[in-house]
Amino acid sequence: MAKKIKHKPGRPKKGVTQITREFVLDKAWDLISEVGFREFRLTSLSESLGIRTPSLYNHIQDLEDIRREMKRRSLQMLGDRLTLKTKNQNHSSDRVFEFLIAYRSFAKAYPQFYPLTVESAESDPELKPLGDRILAICMEVFRLQTLDETSVHRIRILRSLLHGFIVLEEAGGFGRKESVEESFKKITESLESGRLW
Repeated sequence: MAKKIKHKPGRPKKGVTQITREFVLDKAWDLISEVGFREFRLTSLSESLGIRTPSLYNHIQDLEDIRREMKRRSLQMLGDRLTLKTKNQNHSSDRVFEFLIAYRSFAKAYPQFYPLTVESAESDPELKPLGDRILAICMEVFRLQTLDETSVHRIRILRSLLHGFIVLEEAGGFGRKESVEESFKKITESLESGRLW
């Protein structure tokens, strides 16, 4: 009688999806979307994959490795969304409007991952091109020719304004009856006209 072969932890049984790094990271994305980074645990990730926690290290290094990959994906997605919404707009005011709408909608759609896109990627050689891509889109939309001191200040003002609005909205900081959408529209109009500068 043939000897029965036991499957080692981390190896999928017949008919079970092959566990790869990409599959593990996809599952991590789903879990973080549900519970947030604060409540995310490797034990929960391994349970959702049907493997033991030590077997995760065949595919990832540690929690920071997962966080870095989530940041990479978030920057890529935000860049894709901004490009899609602005590339076919012929008028500068339309590009500004679509840029702001796309940025805000990304933050609302992915509240667990949006904060990762706010962090600087300057010190990471792999992530820096993704951050530079978003910067380039921003410069084109707001007609900034070179990244000189004036442009840097303007981009910082823009980011602070947008991020502040997003954070306040997420935290329920707009409690009065006046329309939040109208407030955002006024921000958009100020940036379209250049009056904010």
